[in-house]
Amino acid sequence: METLQDSINKINKADKDFFKEAFKGHNVPENLKRLSARLCRSYGIKGICDPMYIANIIALELGIGDGQSNFNSI
Repeated sequence: METLQDSINKINKADKDFFKEAFKGHNVPENLKRLSARLCRSYGIKGICDPMYIANIIALELGIGDGQSNFNSI
């Protein structure tokens, strides 16, 4: 029988794996990854491309990226 902690660990691993895959191949600053992931979790956004899209839009609006996965140092 699976314990509550086992279930929590499984969900946390799936969450970590999802965001690792979403940002794979892109050099996104850690603070943008964290913000994008928090927004996705908060609003139930589950598309695999959405975290990267959100990071790009934030970077573009803040002037720290071009919106096409090219980020300036922060």
